Amino acid sequence: MSEPENRLLSVVAHWLPRIEVAGIPSATARAVIDRAGRWENWLAAWSEEGERHAAMAEEALGAGHRLTAGEAFARASLFFHFGQFMAFDDLDAKERAAKRKVDLFRRAAPLLDPPARRIDVPFEGRLLHGCLRLPGAAGRHPLALIVPGSDSTKEEFPAFERHFLSRGIATLSLDGPGQGEGRAFGGLRPDIADAVGAAIEALRGHAGLDGRVALVGMAFGGHLALRAAGSIGGLAGVVSINGFFDLGAFWPALPQVYRDNMRFALAVDDVEARARAFTLAGASGPTAPALILHGAKDRIFPPEEAAACAAFCAGGADAEVFADGNHVCNNIPWLYRPLVADWLSDRFAAAAERRAS
Repeated sequence: MSEPENRLLSVVAHWLPRIEVAGIPSATARAVIDRAGRWENWLAAWSEEGERHAAMAEEALGAGHRLTAGEAFARASLFFHFGQFMAFDDLDAKERAAKRKVDLFRRAAPLLDPPARRIDVPFEGRLLHGCLRLPGAAGRHPLALIVPGSDSTKEEFPAFERHFLSRGIATLSLDGPGQGEGRAFGGLRPDIADAVGAAIEALRGHAGLDGRVALVGMAFGGHLALRAAGSIGGLAGVVSINGFFDLGAFWPALPQVYRDNMRFALAVDDVEARARAFTLAGASGPTAPALILHGAKDRIFPPEEAAACAAFCAGGADAEVFADGNHVCNNIPWLYRPLVADWLSDRFAAAAERRAS
């Protein structure tokens, strides 16, 4: 079997559950993969499907069906997202697809239920970008700030956000430095506390928010959220889903397809040396309550990292490793996603009680 064919199968093996849980049905995803057939055709096949759904969105919008149009635009954005997320052979084509992803989600945002609002965050003389969604109920709400991973972006999370929104929790999915539109700042950084702090400051006094904030990080974002939470006071909680304690410790064991991802995400020549900077050793652990989740069948970040992450949390941590869970537990979303949302809801309630006392 050729290297490109091996790469296609490796991407599918590691990330198909993630593609499905983001909102692309399994049968549709598999049909696109079958049409691609070879890795060289991956980006084109996913982009073609994205344009098909964008055309559906335009038709629905022309007929006055705004919600259908919003969902189709968001789905089209996902096709472009997953078309480009592992496409490193032609970086110009990858960038064009990433831009199309962002543009399509901008079309989707005001049409979603509840709608999403693009937020510009002043940072280091430029702007970071996030998507803010408020629950449908009137009033002021706590905020779950979602930290993406090494190849995920704010456009990937509407399905995840719904678990918080339905519980009265607002969401801000943020492209930090090195993530999505944050690539303008260079590669991923070991410490994004300043960027997260800037996003919280940008929303201070927002009429729909009550000031309670928690961080939720997925995969690489789980690591980044834990480290950031150690430097940000007043958080109601922090969640790390399949994060890690020390990337350098298991770098040699990472699958080749993920090391390719890291080469792009870290944006340096000596990738392994840069990877060693992503460690919680020596950093300050969060004093806010923490939830550490991991899948025992994660083939990217070892499940043993969960115990080290839990021990890092100065304020204590609820920790669980799910025996059947894969990377980010995306094969059991019905278990981990409600658990995270309920845990945060309880932490926000406790924070409200402390305020009232």
